[in-house]
Amino acid sequence: MAIEIGEYLHAQEGVELLIVLNPDDDGRDRGQALSLSKRAADWGVRTIQPKGLRKPAQIALLADFDPDLILSCSYARIIPQTVIDLGREGCLNIHFADLPKNRGCLPVVWTLALGAPDLVATLHEITPGIDDGPILMQARSPVSPGTTAEIATGICAKLGAGLFKTYFDAWMRGDAPSAVAQDESVVTYHTMVHPYDRYPPVWLNPTRVANTINALTFPPHPAARLNQSDANDELVLRGPAKPVDGYDGGPIGMISKTDDGWIVVCQGGAVLFSALETDDGQPVVTDGPFFTDVTPVPEYAP
Repeated sequence: MAIEIGEYLHAQEGVELLIVLNPDDDGRDRGQALSLSKRAADWGVRTIQPKGLRKPAQIALLADFDPDLILSCSYARIIPQTVIDLGREGCLNIHFADLPKNRGCLPVVWTLALGAPDLVATLHEITPGIDDGPILMQARSPVSPGTTAEIATGICAKLGAGLFKTYFDAWMRGDAPSAVAQDESVVTYHTMVHPYDRYPPVWLNPTRVANTINALTFPPHPAARLNQSDANDELVLRGPAKPVDGYDGGPIGMISKTDDGWIVVCQGGAVLFSALETDDGQPVVTDGPFFTDVTPVPEYAP
């Protein structure tokens, strides 16, 4: 998303960019994690890479640039009020959720795990709080069956890039939309925790189980898991996953190989998912069955 927006802004006449890189951007691409540093060098755009934005020397780097507008694209550090105030006409953020729902960490994960009908990117003003600033614009796309967090993140990135381009064009014309305060009565918020501690909730219905597996499918990030009831080894489940309603092929918690992938039996049916791996990423070569604990654990939703 940052690359698409940066390329767009770099092509605009009369626009000067200063790109603040994430501290871990070492100029190399890693899967979907493309290096903004690498592209900025190709564009010939100035970059800085402070470890944070709180020390006077770090803030001075931005103050000397004297920005009209500041945009955060998944920046990995908290942006303090002293930096927010530097953007004369705004300090904005793109959050991959239908704010005010799913503020905080892992918004795509929670969007999928909770069965939301749409993926949403929200452009909002930055405040010292967490994703609670007034909303400028939103863009959305329906969630298709079997959508994993990896796929959803790519969709949200495209939504976010398009959203900012639309806003910037309007801003340059002098008719940018007004910000609207978020409805605090419907806020949800998540810290860095995963749904059900990453255990597929087989004690619930197939839709909840499939949603959880899909929400946790984005290699190399932590995936859905199970502890075998007769062993100490942990296995990893990966989507795409889809519910199979009315399935009656064994006790709840049983996992076995089928011609179409793997299937886990849950309350009222089963879920078909694509891969079962050992905890070191190796495919499971036997057909099972495996059995997982069916003791409910907290969802971690508010």
